[in-house]
Amino acid sequence: MELTMKKYARLAALGALGVAAGVFSLFLLIAIGGGHAPGSGVDATHGTLVWIGTAVPAAAIIAAHLVYAVQLLRYAKENGA
Repeated sequence: MELTMKKYARLAALGALGVAAGVFSLFLLIAIGGGHAPGSGVDATHGTLVWIGTAVPAAAIIAAHLVYAVQLLRYAKENGA
């Protein structure tokens, strides 16, 4: 018995791409807002740590969702959904 994943593969791939875009925009918001600026109380070292500390997990989440989206799109293409 096959699950009815065929019908929803493209929609799920679109959702995975949406999550990747959302995580990227959240990364930009945190990285730009938490970066070094004159009078912000954050020095250059801590600003760099903010960028690295948000870039590494964001890159991992984005990469995982992009791989998942590609797999779902291939599945949808193979099965003619």
